[in-house]
Amino acid sequence: MTSAPLLEEQALTLLDTDATALVVDLTAVDFLASMGIALLVELSKRAGDDRRFAVVAHGSATARPLELLGLGEVLAVHPRLADAVGALAGGAEDSSPQA
Repeated sequence: MTSAPLLEEQALTLLDTDATALVVDLTAVDFLASMGIALLVELSKRAGDDRRFAVVAHGSATARPLELLGLGEVLAVHPRLADAVGALAGGAEDSSPQA
């Protein structure tokens, strides 16, 4: 709850640039609350068709909640940053959870 507003501010700033992709890395997150999950969905929508969007999530604190909510169908979720960057750089359309 405390870090979601900071993430939102920084991500929206990046989305206002000519960046072609945005990766949200949750590797250091130990608890993903509903506010953070809602923010990920919102950022994905705001990225739209103009930008690629991916989430790095692995383990019970981050990947598991996304999986339980079925968000692997909506978000491109990758277990490692290198996987997310590679998928975005390669233009891969796979958005299934890989965690």
